[in-house]
Amino acid sequence: MAETIKLKDQIYEKVLNEITEGRYLQNEIITERELIEKYGVSKSPVREALIELCNENVLVSRPRMGYQIRPISMKEISDIVELRVILELAALRKTFTILDDHHIQLLKENLSRASEIHEGKNMMKHWKSNISFHLLLCSFCGNSQIYSETERALKFSYRGAIQYFSVSWNRRHDTKAQRHKKLIEAMEMRDLEKIVGDIKGRYRKSEAGDIRRVLLGF
Repeated sequence: MAETIKLKDQIYEKVLNEITEGRYLQNEIITERELIEKYGVSKSPVREALIELCNENVLVSRPRMGYQIRPISMKEISDIVELRVILELAALRKTFTILDDHHIQLLKENLSRASEIHEGKNMMKHWKSNISFHLLLCSFCGNSQIYSETERALKFSYRGAIQYFSVSWNRRHDTKAQRHKKLIEAMEMRDLEKIVGDIKGRYRKSEAGDIRRVLLGF
């Protein structure tokens, strides 16, 4: 039983990652047989993983067909941007009560590793780099619930970006490297209000309807 649960969790993570990274298109159908053959496992853990993804509104069960990738609405993207603002501002305020030079050095090292990625046009690598930076920053606050919800929101944001903006991304993408650099500089100055003002300013753009700019640049 324990092995089945472990397999289910592994398959859940693999399928969710492939959906998040855009390897499945919106409305595409995934079948149990496909995953059984792909991962070389039995039917039970595959079905359990797919049911869990349905419960989380990632997939929709289609009888006699399989499981469909559920499209993300623009309203959901707007809502997730709002949630990210709430979570990340809370994390920043907690972090500023304990902020030291070691935290800033870790962010600089992360940004340095990401610099080459930000120069390219690979959306997947770019978003993985962005998620890594935001989660590192969030980890400093010491609140595991804020961290896990931020991680979920970031991955959801990526799914939305893949669904709606992958074509325009390939034509022209907005780098986050400069924005992250300015954030680190403000942290060095211990200027929390500057960071809060910048984040709220970008959120106001999303309220004005500029979701693409906010989602790809936040």
